Amino acid sequence: MNFNEIDVNPDSQTQQIFQDVFSFFGTLTPDGRIKSLFGEAIERAGINAELLVGQPFAENVFWQSSEQNSEMVRKAVEKAGMGERSKLAVDFRVSSKEKMIVELFIHPFFSPQREVDRLIFCANEVTTRENEIAYYKEKSEHLLFAAENADVGLWYWDLRAGKIHTTPKCNELFLLEPNDILTLDKFYELVHPDDKARVEGQILESQNYGKEYHSEFRVIYPDGTEEWIAAQGKTFLGEDGTPKNMMGVVQKVTDTKTESTELSKIYAREKKLRDEAEEANRAKDFFLAVISHELRSPLNAILGWTKILLTKELDTETRRKALETVEKSARSQAKLLDDLLDSSRVASGRLKLEFRDINLYEVISTVYNLQKPTADAKSIEINIDSNSDNIRVFGDPIRIQQVITNLLSNALKFTPDGGKVNIEIQSGETEVIVHVADTGQGISQKTLPNIFRQFRQGDADSGDQGGLGLGLSIAKILIEKHKGKIWATSEGVGQGSTFSIALPLLVSQKKRESEAKIEKLPEMKLLNGIKILVVEDEPDSREVLQLFLEQNGAEVKSVDIASQALEYLSRNNQDLPDIILSDLAMPGMDGYALLSQIRQLKPEQGGDVPAVALSAFSSNDNKQRAFKSGFQQYHTKPFEPDGIIQDILNLTKKN
Repeated sequence: MNFNEIDVNPDSQTQQIFQDVFSFFGTLTPDGRIKSLFGEAIERAGINAELLVGQPFAENVFWQSSEQNSEMVRKAVEKAGMGERSKLAVDFRVSSKEKMIVELFIHPFFSPQREVDRLIFCANEVTTRENEIAYYKEKSEHLLFAAENADVGLWYWDLRAGKIHTTPKCNELFLLEPNDILTLDKFYELVHPDDKARVEGQILESQNYGKEYHSEFRVIYPDGTEEWIAAQGKTFLGEDGTPKNMMGVVQKVTDTKTESTELSKIYAREKKLRDEAEEANRAKDFFLAVISHELRSPLNAILGWTKILLTKELDTETRRKALETVEKSARSQAKLLDDLLDSSRVASGRLKLEFRDINLYEVISTVYNLQKPTADAKSIEINIDSNSDNIRVFGDPIRIQQVITNLLSNALKFTPDGGKVNIEIQSGETEVIVHVADTGQGISQKTLPNIFRQFRQGDADSGDQGGLGLGLSIAKILIEKHKGKIWATSEGVGQGSTFSIALPLLVSQKKRESEAKIEKLPEMKLLNGIKILVVEDEPDSREVLQLFLEQNGAEVKSVDIASQALEYLSRNNQDLPDIILSDLAMPGMDGYALLSQIRQLKPEQGGDVPAVALSAFSSNDNKQRAFKSGFQQYHTKPFEPDGIIQDILNLTKKN
């Protein structure tokens, strides 16, 4: 008999047959609503079947042992409603304490027009071992489907047989084909060398003690790609305590790990900023306390001696001592104010330097002569030793003198009577190094790394003799602005200290010899016949630049303001310069505005003359602004002579 010819209803003979054969059965509308429902299982569940007529079959209470259970039934009903037979193993809820596994069949029943007229369903309780296996196989397939769609790989390792079973997603993570067999060697080949020992240790620990494990490690694919993998699982021990099998899951977590790393960096940056803010607050409090003390101390002496001078008659010696003390205290306050002003200029970016060609030996000799009386007064032996008396550097002589004065006065200040201070100058081919060494109280290893920070005055118990702790920090900034370095060394407290600076030489000895040869052989001058317009407001810088260019054969016209440069171009249309060298920071019209106006001129008026910018500022913003204004090259002061010459040759197409 064709199953589609069977009609199940309360009066049919078929009902009794179905009653004997199936746990429950009945009919549904094509859209899955109950038309009839019979069976011993329905009676066991205490369900009044008549009350369920018209209700959706998949939503009834006997399927609601789990959400997944109801969903499986709903899909099976939909499939049958489309004319396909459905079969599935599901849980049937007999009561809150009992459920049974049933094998459910749903068949479409067709009308003569071959349309689905109704659905017939029947179910039997699973009683055979084979059906239980089928049921659990179906469940495992559902779990596998869920794992694969969640990008999770599953694996099972039979430790006694030495075989590893994996899902396709697991194989994919370890670059294997879906049906390939994963081995321990293949796995370890991919693990990052820095993580391999840790992963091996975690696996062995789990196998030895039957523990769960959680691990995150990196794998490196053949193309160099690096990914993070998260793994977790457990080893199961046999009755004899030896590892029997191991199972677990793996998942790629690169994105999560990257986000976590970035978050950690953000937290670290925030912590650093908080620490810096707290340090700034501490420095501010310390600064206020120090400045209060340092300003009041000389004021006490000034006010005290002034009162005595005004109210009492003093002998000549005492009067002289009083006036010397007042002068010394006033100079001390003036030094404190100078340091404060310099520190403020540095913080606001308004510290102006006037660079020129200077003889460093002469600057240091001047400081030495100024400090010699102080050394003599304390019976301190002070010496100066140099391998040259003509050391040319490009710098601000006032600021260089300020740095040397600070280092030498500090050495004298912290060296006891009868000690020694030595100034050693070593001039090499490209740089000069100056050492100021003393036999004073020295610097502890704890303090040494912070000696150039603002408001640092050395060790708290070192017997410091006053000051704001700004001198060395300002010295460091000034030396770095001259493209040099400054550092300190000391063997410890009581062992003396050495402060050193290194500055680049303006021209090396070999270059000086080369320039001397060029002077003797005019035909070898590199800039012969090149006409250059120099625009520089600082007289010394303008003079040394013009001299340097003329010594290399150039014909130089120099002006000190931008308006004179424009006037020169307008008056010399028939004899334009080959190139323009212009400073940027000039009063009135600066270098940017000058070049912008020149670029608006016609070519025959000088609008296309190439230009090189000269500036003490090295920031990228300044460079980009210069290029936008029309400059072709940018040189930071102090500039390299060879670089200036090469750019002039390149831009004028001469060699």
